[in-house]
Amino acid sequence: MIRITQIKCLNENEIETQILKKLHISKKDLLSWQIHRRSIDARHQKILFSYIVDACVRKEERFLKLRDVSVTPDETYVNVPCGTMPLKHRPVVVGFGPSGMFAALLLARQGYKPIVLERGSQIDRRQKVVQAFWNGDDLDPECNVQFGQGGAGAFSDGKLTTRSKDARARKVLEELVEMGADPDILIDAHPHIGTDGFVPVLKKLQETIETLGGTFYYDTALQDLILEDGKLHAIETSKGRILCEQLILCIGHSATDTVRMCAKRGMIIENKPFAVGVRIEHKQSFVDRSILREMAEDDRFRPARYQLSMTAQNQKGVYSFCMCPGGYVIPSSSSIGQLVINGMSYADRSGENANSALLVQVNASDYGTHLFAGLEYQEQLEKKAFAMAKDYRACVQLSKDYLANRISTGFGNVLPTYQRKTTFVDLNQLFSPAVNAALHEGLLYFEKRMPGFSLQDAVLSAVESRSSSSVRLVRDASLQSNIQGIYPCGEGSGYAGGIMTSAIDGIKCAEKMIESFAKPL
Repeated sequence: MIRITQIKCLNENEIETQILKKLHISKKDLLSWQIHRRSIDARHQKILFSYIVDACVRKEERFLKLRDVSVTPDETYVNVPCGTMPLKHRPVVVGFGPSGMFAALLLARQGYKPIVLERGSQIDRRQKVVQAFWNGDDLDPECNVQFGQGGAGAFSDGKLTTRSKDARARKVLEELVEMGADPDILIDAHPHIGTDGFVPVLKKLQETIETLGGTFYYDTALQDLILEDGKLHAIETSKGRILCEQLILCIGHSATDTVRMCAKRGMIIENKPFAVGVRIEHKQSFVDRSILREMAEDDRFRPARYQLSMTAQNQKGVYSFCMCPGGYVIPSSSSIGQLVINGMSYADRSGENANSALLVQVNASDYGTHLFAGLEYQEQLEKKAFAMAKDYRACVQLSKDYLANRISTGFGNVLPTYQRKTTFVDLNQLFSPAVNAALHEGLLYFEKRMPGFSLQDAVLSAVESRSSSSVRLVRDASLQSNIQGIYPCGEGSGYAGGIMTSAIDGIKCAEKMIESFAKPL
C-alpha cells in the first residue's frame, strides 16, 4: 500500500479523481483507498480540504519515485515482552489524567492489574462539584478542574493534536475510539473530543481496566513515600498504607504539595521554563471571517481556529495555546486564594466566542534559580490575581485598553464567557515589566496578522498560568527517578504538554515497567 499526500479538493467525492490524476493511472489500477488524514488548507485564496490517503494500486513500486508518494508505514502497536523479575505487589498508578489513564490501561491489558489512586472524585460527582464552584460555591481543593477522574483534560477542548511522530500516538487514538470517541479523530488533522465527549470515554476506560483486574480508589491522595535502601517500599495515602514497589507518578501540573513531598523524600527535581499569560476572547464569527474569508459561512470548514507565535525583542516567545473555537473561559483554581483560568469547548464547539491562551515564556531570569523558584513565581502570580479580582472572579481588560495602559470601563461587542463574574483591572499591574513588554509586542504583531485581533473589542482574562509544569522530576534511561521504583510521568512531571503527549508518556512508562517485571501473582 502507498501513502499519497497533498490530495486537495472541496468535496470527499472528488478524492478518487484526484488520486487517479496524481498517479496518472486509470480506475482499474486503483484497487482501493482510504483517508488517513484530513485537514483544511486556508493558506491560499481558494480554501480546500487537504487529504493524505492510503491506496492499494497495481504495481505500486513504480509510483514510489513520485513526489508526495511513499510506502504506507506500519502503525500497528506491538506489546513489549514481559520481564522476569518478580513483582511482590500490584503496581500503582497515581493520578487518572491522560498519562495515568493510558499507563493503567496498558498495564491492565497486559495482566498487571494496576491499582489507580486519584485524589479527586469520579467524573459524575466531580462535574457537580465543579459546576457548584462555577456557580459561586466555595472551592474544593481536592476535587476541581485540575483534580479528579480525567485530570485537567476532562474540562478542556479535549485536543488530541501532537507534533510527536511517536507510533504510540495512533494507539492512543484507536483506544479512545474503542472507548466511544468519535472515529473522526483517526483522520482529523486537529482532532478533539470536547469536554462532554470525554465523559463516556472516561467511564468506559475505567470499566475496561476494572474488567481486566484493575482497582480504583477515588478521593484518595498520595501523602508520603515509604522507602527502604533508596527503593520504594510502600506509599501512605489519605486512606491508609499500600505496599508497593513499582509506582507510575501521573500527578498532573497542579499537585504542588505532592511534588514538594517528593523533594523531601530525596527525589531529584529541577526547575524548568514554563509560560504565563491571559486568555483572549473574540466572537467566533470574527475568527471565521479572518481565517476562512468567503467560506466563513460554510459549515464544512467552521468553526475556524488560529495558531500565532512570535519572538519579542526581549527574546521571550509569545504564542497562542490551546485555542478553543466556540468555547468558554472557565474558573480553574485548585488552591484556595489563587486565581487560575483556562479554556474549554464542548464537542460541537457551538459557543458564540472563541478563546485562546496568549502566553509569554518565563525562565530563571524571571524567577531565580533556587529549587521551586518557578513554582513560587507561579503561586505568587495567582495570589496577586486573586487579590486584584477580589475572589475567584476573572481579572479582565479589553485588549486595546491593556495596550493603552488604562482600566476598561465596559465591554464592547465581545462579552466574556467566564461564569463566576469578572473584575476590571489593569493587567499591566499584574505581570512583570518583561512579561508585559513581550505580550504588548505580541498583541501588536498578531493584530497585523489578523486585523481586529487586538485593537477592537477582544477581552483579556487572567491569569492563565497552568499551561505546563514549572518543574521536572528527573528520570533516567529506565524512566525511573533516583528513587528506584518510581516513574515520574506526564505533564506534571515535566515530560509532556497536553492530552496526547501525556498519554504517550503514560504508555512509555508502563512499557518500561512491563519490560522489567513479571506479572504479579
